[in-house]
Amino acid sequence: MFSKSNLTIDFLESKRAIADPLADNTISAIIDEGYEDRINEIFITLHRNSSFSKNLLSNFPERIQQIVANYFEESGRMPEWADKTLIEQGQQVFSEYGPEVFMLLNLKSLPMCYSCANGAEVLYDTGRLVEHNGQIDPLVRRLMETAQMVVNVLQPGGLAPEGEGIITVQKVRLIHASIRHFLKSPKFNANGWDINRLGEPINQEDLAGTLMSFSPIILSGLQQLNIGLSEQQIAAYTHCWKVIGHLIGLNSDLLADSFEDNWELASAILKHQAAESKQGKALTNSCLAFIKHMIPGNLFDEVPEYLIWFFFQDIQKAVNKPLTEMIGIRDHSSLKDHLILKFSQIVSAHIAKAEHHILVQKMTGEFNKLMLQGYIRHYNDGKRVRFVIPPSLTENWGINHY
Repeated sequence: MFSKSNLTIDFLESKRAIADPLADNTISAIIDEGYEDRINEIFITLHRNSSFSKNLLSNFPERIQQIVANYFEESGRMPEWADKTLIEQGQQVFSEYGPEVFMLLNLKSLPMCYSCANGAEVLYDTGRLVEHNGQIDPLVRRLMETAQMVVNVLQPGGLAPEGEGIITVQKVRLIHASIRHFLKSPKFNANGWDINRLGEPINQEDLAGTLMSFSPIILSGLQQLNIGLSEQQIAAYTHCWKVIGHLIGLNSDLLADSFEDNWELASAILKHQAAESKQGKALTNSCLAFIKHMIPGNLFDEVPEYLIWFFFQDIQKAVNKPLTEMIGIRDHSSLKDHLILKFSQIVSAHIAKAEHHILVQKMTGEFNKLMLQGYIRHYNDGKRVRFVIPPSLTENWGINHY
């Protein structure tokens, strides 16, 4: 059971030694059967299918099929406290404000994860978020996977029994366990993994921090955009992510009911973990480069960095740490007047003396849809794995469906 009184350094530090026994034991069982070198083949098979059945792994022995089937059966159980009505109401928030949520995911949630130095090292060491030889494809793949998970869990029916969102979270949980195994294995990671310094890879504290970046951090970003959600909408969206937290293997004492408690948890984790790191800066630079790559022309080139700076202001104040500096984002308060001049003819002729929040509200309406459209266009253009948004959502959001 969650309690704000638990949010001490000792409590959070203890969570760094805990990972996910169910998923970890599943990967260990597969390896014990002698199939370590074919784990990737299992993931490819699971990735290509939006549902799970035991016969998907018919190329493997019965024992392997049963191990994976047992995992999917146990990890797919919804908690008794899950509220179907609240889940549907929370998903409706996403249906209404999906482009804004998607933009905040890239310009607030993920960069905030990069500010946690130890967690950023996991992302960096897996090599899945960083450019290699000037190529952005690894970054594209990881951002697409994150965005696809959010779409799958928050689309209508995503968290219904055997819903696509539940299956997606189960797969992500299994991938996390695989990453933990290979990062700690001398056979695959010659540099080793310093558990005493970093904790378990993708441990409970890091996982909770990521969940918070998708829940209260997104809600605070919507507030910064002057989107006035009702208390019921906030509670429903929060409940959705509490359910997702349970499904992805978070301990119950890290699952809070209210926005306020989740904000306190996010703040506590950032106070404990936020620090400057070369990995966090590299990840942020890669994210910025990709976003700019997605937006046609150069009109918005200065906007992503400015928006990260803007959206960080509330949580940065709450934790009293220079989070933007930690990930290499300069103070952009002086950039406002330049951007007002640049966008005045496009967004409004009456923003000459606008405050930061007014400028952000005006220009993001166009920016967030361009960015989302860019993701869809880029990733679905001849790629083997598509970024899929249900037609009902693309119609709500006013974007083209490919």
